[in-house]
Amino acid sequence: MESLNVILDLEKAGFDAGTYDVVEHKGQVSVGGMPNGTTSGKPVVMIGLTMPDHILVVETTLALFLTAADALKTKYGDPR
Repeated sequence: MESLNVILDLEKAGFDAGTYDVVEHKGQVSVGGMPNGTTSGKPVVMIGLTMPDHILVVETTLALFLTAADALKTKYGDPR
């Protein structure tokens, strides 16, 4: 089963640049969707980071991605 861990305040959760290897990605970041990306036909969101020698792709369902976005928007507001 797919899961998503939404962390609304990374600093309070113990995440900081001194504890983890945080890399500032300066290459292209691509975000896209696929209408039937899961085996059950649900839409997915894919986030791709273009690296010097490969592309790293992270995928989740659109439903989980939107749940995370809603939670972050509730916490921090909509900056658009």
